[in-house]
Amino acid sequence: GRNGRGSIFVWASGNGGRSRDHCSCDGYTNSIYTISISSTAESGRKPWYLEECSSTLTTTYSSGENYDRKIITTDLRHRCTDSHTGTSASAPIAAAIIALALEANPSLTWRDVQHIIVKTSRAGHLSAPDWKTNAAGYNGIHTRKS
Repeated sequence: GRNGRGSIFVWASGNGGRSRDHCSCDGYTNSIYTISISSTAESGRKPWYLEECSSTLTTTYSSGENYDRKIITTDLRHRCTDSHTGTSASAPIAAAIIALALEANPSLTWRDVQHIIVKTSRAGHLSAPDWKTNAAGYNGIHTRKS
């Protein structure tokens, strides 16, 4: 894809958190060729629907609680909706940001895009009690051995 620069696949990490689903069970999010995107609530906390796993590369805003603002977009009937939510809303936001980066520099490879995401993602007001700093100095979830 893209004249040898590699295709860029953006995938929503999943909304099965209430059912204790884990995005590590999804072959698409686990692929090294996929950019797995999760969501954050307005408060900076993880939303109730969030599926946790180490393959998540970054998050974008979606919503969390009923009172949080949602994503405004068009719906399946080509009308405006102000209630789009979940990782299904977060992944397209990330895809749009990636598209802008590729428009600015079309020679970026699939791996370049992943490096840019890792180096430019900021936790902002996000926090989680299970984050650990890895040897490269980045925070991520701590995976427990069963």
